[in-house]
Amino acid sequence: MSVKQNQNKRLLKLAGVVGWPVHHSVSPVLHNYWLKKLSIHGAYTMFAVHPDEAKYAFQSLKHTSISGLNVTIPLKGLAYEAADEISSDARKLGVCNVLYKKHGKLIGHNTDMEGFAGPLLAQIGHKFILNNAVTIIGAGGAARAVLGSLLALGAPEIRLLNRTDARAKKLVANVNIPSLYACEWENRQQAVAGCGLLINASSAGMAGYDALDIDLHGLADNAWVYDLVYTPLITPLMKKAQMRGLNTIGGLDMLIAQARPSFKLFYGRDAPEDGDVKSLLLQHLEAPL
Repeated sequence: MSVKQNQNKRLLKLAGVVGWPVHHSVSPVLHNYWLKKLSIHGAYTMFAVHPDEAKYAFQSLKHTSISGLNVTIPLKGLAYEAADEISSDARKLGVCNVLYKKHGKLIGHNTDMEGFAGPLLAQIGHKFILNNAVTIIGAGGAARAVLGSLLALGAPEIRLLNRTDARAKKLVANVNIPSLYACEWENRQQAVAGCGLLINASSAGMAGYDALDIDLHGLADNAWVYDLVYTPLITPLMKKAQMRGLNTIGGLDMLIAQARPSFKLFYGRDAPEDGDVKSLLLQHLEAPL
């Protein structure tokens, strides 16, 4: 191997996505598209890590050539615990969806709030959020990001649902804001009644998971349904909403929006602003297995 080849090998910028499971992720398609578009000598791949091994894997990251990781379920809380330093956005949520190296330290960050809010404001608008009640399903890391964004945007009333009632109540108690309250899962129909925005921030409806057992007829006639799940592209919840004539937002837009800041952290360049990447992801998700 020549000296130049050795130099190129050493200069390869490597990053990836870690989770359990992680085979469904389209993040490699997204990041590798941007790498090629910008002619960056780099790669982005998947790492399947069991939760029992995650702490060791994250701590070992500092001793590898990997510049950083996107972290998905169920490892976001463990990533937070493993980081040497925590960004303000990650501290607000208590979870990390990004780990990257800086000056020999492992930095925990969260881009989910930014990723969630971008498509929401672009398609719904701030005025709608200020004038409608919101119901969130979920109480994990994604739900915390959604909650943080909605509170920052001034949502007047937020109802939180989770299939394990205790988790919803714990999150509400931790935030302790009068406009936020937990609803019991058995009363979920009352929780969505008159609601203008319903958000699924849980894994329900994802390929391999059970669909949400919830009726949407109580939602306001002009309501929006935002499902953070992107596999399948049109989730069972979105299908229900569309059958009722409601507007929907899928998780693909959030995926792209939250990936942009992490790409810059990993590779030092802004991701290209073009519509081709969404078309590419749509083709990938719609392709037969």
